[in-house]
Formats: sequence, C-alpha cells, structure tokens
Amino acid sequence: MNVLHEKRFAIIGAGNIGTILLKQLQAAGIPPEHLTVCDSDPVKAQAAETRFGVQVGTLSDPCIYGADVLLLSASPMAITGIVQAVAGCLKPGQVIISFAAAVPISHLEALVPPEVSLIRIMPNAPSLVGKGMNPVVYGSAASLEAQATAKAILELLGDSIELHDDQMNWAVGLSGATMRSLLPVLEGMTRAGIDAGLPENEARRVAAQVMAGTAAMALDTDLSFEQIKALTPMQTVDEAAIAQLFLDAAYAAKGKLDSLQSRLFGETHPVSSEV
Repeated sequence: MNVLHEKRFAIIGAGNIGTILLKQLQAAGIPPEHLTVCDSDPVKAQAAETRFGVQVGTLSDPCIYGADVLLLSASPMAITGIVQAVAGCLKPGQVIISFAAAVPISHLEALVPPEVSLIRIMPNAPSLVGKGMNPVVYGSAASLEAQATAKAILELLGDSIELHDDQMNWAVGLSGATMRSLLPVLEGMTRAGIDAGLPENEARRVAAQVMAGTAAMALDTDLSFEQIKALTPMQTVDEAAIAQLFLDAAYAAKGKLDSLQSRLFGETHPVSSEV
C-alpha cells in the first residue's frame, strides 16, 4: 500500500500551494475523509471544502493538530504563529512539512517537540500538473518514515532535489521566480505562431512543445548547451544577454527572499547549514 494512503493530512493554508497539494493528493487516491483544511480566511476554506469534498477545521481541532502529517501552506508571515498554536498538542511521530518561503527549518525546529519530524519543501507552479522541481530539506530529527512520506508527496509534485537549508532561497529563485521569467519567452513564441496564421491554441502548443523538447535534450542527453545550440545553427538573438537576464532574475529572487527572511527573523534566527 502507498505510504500516503495510511496517513491523515491537515492542509493549513488553502491558497495556491494548498490547492496544489489537495489536487495531487486526491489524484493519488487519498480519500476526502483523510484530508482536512484549515485557513484563516473562511472563504478559502469553504472553497476548498466545496471543490474537494474535504472537511474544514481550525487549529484547535484534533483533526488539525492531531493529523499524522501537517502540511503548512500558509504565508511565511503566518507560519510561526501556526506552529506555536499547535506545538503544545503535537505528539512523537507526527510530521510537519513546511512549504513557506524564507522560513528556515532551524527556526521551526526550535518551536516543536524534538520527536516531531520537520521537513521543508518549496514547490513551484508546475507541481500543479506533477511536473515541478521541488527542493527539499530534511530536519535533523526527521525520521526515515517521515522522509519516506515526504518523498511520496514529492513524487506527486514532480522532481525534487535535496539541499541544505541555506541553499533554499537560491533554489526558489531558480525553480520558482525564474520559471515565471520563461513565460514571456513562451508568449513571444506563441505570438509568432499566431502571426504565421496558426490558431492561438495550436501556436501555444507548438511553442510549448519546442520548449519542452529543448528541456528534454538538456535532461536526457549528455550534450552541452553549446552542442545543443549547434544543432540549430541559426542565431537570431543575443544569447549571452538572455543568459544574463535569467541569471539576474535568480539573483533578484534570492535577494527578495533574503530580505523577507531578515525582516521576519533578523539575526536571531540564522539559517543553519546543518541538515
């Protein structure tokens, strides 16, 4: 039996990430009665209940704080308060997986009993269709069972890479914000297809397949980027400038997350490089 089917989940935060988690868990066959949603916004909680048929609870309900796995998909500003609210009710063996940007796992570990497994995952938007790239950090007390649970969730979301906590802001810049920067490229390619006379849906399909095929060559062959470029010798853009543009985007995203982390925790909660 899939390790996830044995668990009861509490999804705390019913925004974009919470919706991705609900969608993928249900697609994996997790029954609605094993899923409970909690959100400070009753409209979002009600929307999740209606869409997914799950129950709704509050942080003071046993179905939330007593779940086998607590999935924290609320905003970074809310995470500390959420963990503090449930910490006194947590039991050994429970698993907390935080999906909050800029919240170090070392900060969360200081708030919960030592027998609780803490894991940090940063999903990106393609996780909605099971094609994400999701960095993961395992806390110092994360049990093998907890890690197996996290890996099963990661498989639902796409691919993953294990990192140290002090690499996570970089990872979000690479897999999250930089992913958005690819969309104008896709939009421009789609417009070119439309200008060539293709219907919009066909132009979008062609553009997306070109991007997906190029990515597959980078993933599935040992060709260097220069060797892949040589397969299509026509050069029509300043490739060095485009590469720099995306590098700058990754730096900018990391800078924003570093700034947020500093505002939330200052120097009293340094990011640990120990995992």
